[in-house]
Amino acid sequence: MSTLPNDKADILKMTCATAKQIAKASEVTVFFLIFTGIVINATVCGVMLKNKCVLKNLSNFFVFHLSVADLIFRVLTVGPLIYLSTVFSTKEGTVPCKLLHFFSSACGAAFFVSLLVISVDVYRDAAYPLKGLMSRRTPFVVVFVVWLYAAICSGPLMYSAQSILYTQISEADQNLTEELKNCSVPKLCDLYQNWSGQLSTTMYFLLAFTVPLIVMVFLFVVTFIYLKKDVKNGTISKETANAKKKITRMLSALSMGVVICWGPSVFISMLRSFDVLAEVRPDIVLILTIITELMKFVNSLFNPLIFACYIPNFRKDWFGFCLCHRCRKEEIETPNPAIRRRQIQSTEYRDSQTMM
Repeated sequence: MSTLPNDKADILKMTCATAKQIAKASEVTVFFLIFTGIVINATVCGVMLKNKCVLKNLSNFFVFHLSVADLIFRVLTVGPLIYLSTVFSTKEGTVPCKLLHFFSSACGAAFFVSLLVISVDVYRDAAYPLKGLMSRRTPFVVVFVVWLYAAICSGPLMYSAQSILYTQISEADQNLTEELKNCSVPKLCDLYQNWSGQLSTTMYFLLAFTVPLIVMVFLFVVTFIYLKKDVKNGTISKETANAKKKITRMLSALSMGVVICWGPSVFISMLRSFDVLAEVRPDIVLILTIITELMKFVNSLFNPLIFACYIPNFRKDWFGFCLCHRCRKEEIETPNPAIRRRQIQSTEYRDSQTMM
C-alpha cells in the first residue's frame, strides 16, 4: 500500500494511474457539460422562437445564432469525443481528431465573428438609427458569410491535428518512464509542433480571435460615445439612450464570456505549437491543456443569467417556458397596468430593446 507522500510524488511525476484518473475525470466532465449546454441553449432558442423576436433585428438574430452555434458545436463534437474515449490506437483516432479540431475551431470562430456582427449592428443603430430596416434575406446571407469565414480560419487546424495518447504530449517526451510508455489511456487531440502547427494556430489566433476582439472593443467604445453625444444634443431621449447602453453592456458581457471560455485554449495552443511551454512540468501542461479545452464547453452556460440581468421579460419567459407555460398563462389572464403603460412608450424606445 502506498503512502500519501508517495501518492503526491506520483502525481507530480504523472504516473500511469494519474494519467488515467485525469482522462476519466475530463471525460465525465466534458459529457456533463455537453448535456447541460444542450438543455440550456435549446431552452434559450425556444424562448426566443416563442416570443417571435428572432427576426426583429440583426442583433436579435445573432444572439439567437450564438445559441444555435453552441448547439451545433456540442452535437458535432460529442461523436468524435465518444470514439476517442474508447479506442487506444493513435492511427484509429487520426480522422476523428481532425474532425474534432475542425468542428471545434469553426464553431469558436463563428462565436467570435457573430459577436462582431452584433457589435456592428449595435454601432449602426447608435450612429445611423434611421437605417434599421433589413430584408428577410439579410440575416441568412450574413450567417453564410460568418460560417464561410470560420471554415477558412479553421481549415489549416484540421491539417495540423494529430491523435496522441495523453502521456505522449510533446512536453513529456523527455520524461517518459517505462510505465508511461506502456500505459493504455484514451487519446488526446493535439497539434503538430512544426511549421504547419505554428502557421495554423497563429493564423487562427489573429483572424478568428484577435482581430474580431479588437474591432468589437472599438465599436462598443464608439457606440457609448455616440449615445452620450446624442443625448447631449437632444437627438434621442435619455430613456432611449439608457436602454441602448444597457443592451450594449449585455452584449459586452456575452463577448467577455466567449473570450474567457475560448481565449485560453486558442492562446495555449499557439504557445505549445512554438514549444514555449517546453520547460514547464509535463503534468502541469497536460492539466492546463485539458482545462482550457473543457472551458469551451462552459461557454453559453451562463448566458441565461446575463439575459435575466439585463432583460426583465426574459426572466418571466424563461421560467414560464420551463414550467410548461404556466407563468405565461397567468400573465395573460391577470390584467397588468404596466402593459398599458408600455403601450404608450415611444417607438424609438421600443425599437432600442433587443431580444424581448
